[in-house]
Amino acid sequence: MQLTCPVCEQLLKHITDNNVLQCENSHSFDRAKQGYWNLLLVQNKRSKDPGDNPSMIAARSNFLNAGYYQPVSDALNTLAKQYTPAHANVIDLGCGEGYYTQALEKTVPDANILGLDISKHAIRQACKRATEIEWLVGSSAKLPVPDKSVDLAVIVFSRILGEPLLKSLKESGHVVIAYPGNRHLLSLRERIYDTVRDTNSNPEKHLGDHFERVDDIHVEYPLEITSNAALNNLLMMTPHGQRAANTLTDIEHFSTTVDIHLAVFRKTA
Repeated sequence: MQLTCPVCEQLLKHITDNNVLQCENSHSFDRAKQGYWNLLLVQNKRSKDPGDNPSMIAARSNFLNAGYYQPVSDALNTLAKQYTPAHANVIDLGCGEGYYTQALEKTVPDANILGLDISKHAIRQACKRATEIEWLVGSSAKLPVPDKSVDLAVIVFSRILGEPLLKSLKESGHVVIAYPGNRHLLSLRERIYDTVRDTNSNPEKHLGDHFERVDDIHVEYPLEITSNAALNNLLMMTPHGQRAANTLTDIEHFSTTVDIHLAVFRKTA
């Protein structure tokens, strides 16, 4: 997939054996030794080391590799296959360590797939999963791709920003968004909080008026956590980790529910 300069938005071209990207204004970016491109400008960082830290990445990788969220990945790929044309440009926004991205690449192998995350630790881990995928450290608020160049965007439990999607998607392009339902990890949240609130997830309010929902899959199933290590990994990859540190200890078996919605939206303008 073609990339654009995060400084001036001009097209980036490979030079010096594909290890450097450079635009016509001579802004250049070196490929990291792990194989990814860092297109996140210092002024676009909210902290010195934004995104998930190595401990969170390791926990998520261990948990997902154990197959606990395999049905979610399967549903995502079912929708992606349906809404991805041949030789498409596909971008996974907030791809993390690449679990869902790698499965996506196997589902639509003729697509040009880009995995983007603001965490360099996540992208470094993702590089170990698949060399066929272009991995980027970058911001979903300013996507380093040409206007109207993306056929399908994927957002799995990550921040939804309507304007960058509207700018980067082709006419009638699609975005698949995975977001939690009200029963997601409910028994876990009930153990942690005195009052459990609804998730109030509503992708439409973030996308704006230029997208319409055209399809969705609801994935709900019981989740059995059979070790304290697995539970700790789950907690580390959710917003509940810090709160739960002193609440859930030495648990060898825990039952909860996975409740995930995967919605497809089409760009209408």
